[in-house]
Amino acid sequence: MTSDKNPWLSYHEGELAVQRRAGVGRGPGAMYRPAMPAGAREFLAQQQLAILASIGSDGGLWASLRSGAPGFVTVIDEQTLRIGGYSHPEDLLTDNLAAHDQFGLLVIDLATRSRLRVNGTAIIEPDGAILLQTKQIYGNCQKYIQARTIVGTREGPAPGARRSERLDARQQSWIAGADTFFIASAHPRAGADASHRGGWPGFVRVESVSRLIFPDYRGNRMFNTLGNLESNPRAGFLFPGFATGDALQLSGRAAVLWDDPRLVEFPGALRLIAFDIEKIVELPEATHLRFRFADYWSDLPR
Repeated sequence: MTSDKNPWLSYHEGELAVQRRAGVGRGPGAMYRPAMPAGAREFLAQQQLAILASIGSDGGLWASLRSGAPGFVTVIDEQTLRIGGYSHPEDLLTDNLAAHDQFGLLVIDLATRSRLRVNGTAIIEPDGAILLQTKQIYGNCQKYIQARTIVGTREGPAPGARRSERLDARQQSWIAGADTFFIASAHPRAGADASHRGGWPGFVRVESVSRLIFPDYRGNRMFNTLGNLESNPRAGFLFPGFATGDALQLSGRAAVLWDDPRLVEFPGALRLIAFDIEKIVELPEATHLRFRFADYWSDLPR
């Protein structure tokens, strides 16, 4: 079970339940640490792209982009980060962090397929920067990351957000063609988390204007995201437009489908996850960064 003294540094009951169901007996110990080693600090100082998970006042989960020049993520000390940079002015991130101080942070270098997850609590500073107190830090492998390089930036005001509750035809096409998205999830005690998902274009299936389904491939066997969903079905998805800087945010509820007959339709899938959409926010110019596709992960399931 999760330690009563520090729920951040061991697997919580949701993660343990999913590990047991998947036949992975990892036990209560986890690969988390509360402080940043030197290598993590050096990595963070060089990055330009971050995804943050936050919780709205209604309990909904959201995944947000924040980006900037190298150094926009500043290491204050071994357990404190400051994130400056840019987010769309109508992104719900700062409002959410004002309502709930739990955050999940994924800092990712798409060109080298390197990533670091940092979870903890946050406060918003007067200038809009985010001061993060880290509780849980760990790296992930390079699996399923499609390589992309930053090829430029664009400055200027961002158009307004577009909000809805159902996917229109253009948004459905956007999702159906995606090879990457990010997912926000949260556990009531162990906090929020941001994670990456990747596959061939079409690996996320649009089942209706309000439902998606996607495969869960073999990963690190920690089951952070699925473990959170076991305890709390609320989730947030973010589909980036890497060439345009736009982003599509979805908030709703997810469920793990362990024995669904549609598994055979998704090569390499061990499980499926269904996602029912409740809210949609489309953010033009969610990042000033522009990316060029380089190549797919070499071992994507076919």
